[in-house]
Amino acid sequence: MPEDTIEHVQGALIQHGHHNERIYLMQLNPDRAETLIALIGDIARERAYGKILAKIPASVWHSFQSAGYEKEAVVPGFFGGRGDAFFIAKYFSQARKSARAEDRALDWFPQPPGKAAERFPQVSHPSPIIESCQPQDAADMSAVYRRVFRSYPFPIHQPAFLDRMMKAGHRYFCIRADGGIAALAAAEIDLPHRVAEMTDFATLPGWRGRGFAAGLLKHMHGQVRKAGVRTTYTIARAASRGMNSVFSNCGYRYAGLLKNNSQICGSIQSMTVWYQRLWFP
Repeated sequence: MPEDTIEHVQGALIQHGHHNERIYLMQLNPDRAETLIALIGDIARERAYGKILAKIPASVWHSFQSAGYEKEAVVPGFFGGRGDAFFIAKYFSQARKSARAEDRALDWFPQPPGKAAERFPQVSHPSPIIESCQPQDAADMSAVYRRVFRSYPFPIHQPAFLDRMMKAGHRYFCIRADGGIAALAAAEIDLPHRVAEMTDFATLPGWRGRGFAAGLLKHMHGQVRKAGVRTTYTIARAASRGMNSVFSNCGYRYAGLLKNNSQICGSIQSMTVWYQRLWFP
């Protein structure tokens, strides 16, 4: 199946197609919210997508709520450390809307109300040697992703896509072992809003259980703080107890569940959202 299309419409950036069977509104021009709501609704119905996912500032929530959207996750301080981001959804089938019991990661990682962890926890394993990836690493990186993920929401299996993302400023980091890449992750930094998505984590099977994902996450925290990022977040596969544990153990707070959201590991799966407000001395 071909990958989904990423394009600009009405001043917004959307991803859509039958790979994920959805529209994902990734960036919104708040001044055109009403027009965009009507447009993406028409696209979803015409192409028989099962879901629209939208990442929006809290200030335009009322317009989307009036159009039948529901709130699935909230990341405080997403926009410049002050404005909240809502991850909201509109469903076009009851099957797409129904989450499975095993998707609810909050049941695995209960967190009492109160202040989120401010300082980064120590990784229990010896600190691995972490390197920044370069465009010339794209082929090796894509080979790792092909081994780890049968399918993925974005075409990280393609070296050209990874090359394009790195040249656009997305920062990938790796741990090398036995002459090759053993683990990978990325920090997608949105400098205007001082927020970064910690994403695309992959560790080859033979190297799991060594704390590589936590080591990469801790390293990326330091890198994005230097860039002025105030909030980090992730969208993780709900069925992956390991990755949810990494974020929970590293001081992240659970933000919500995106039901039946992404094509990953061979099927449409629900995704958890976690966030952390970074500590500054």
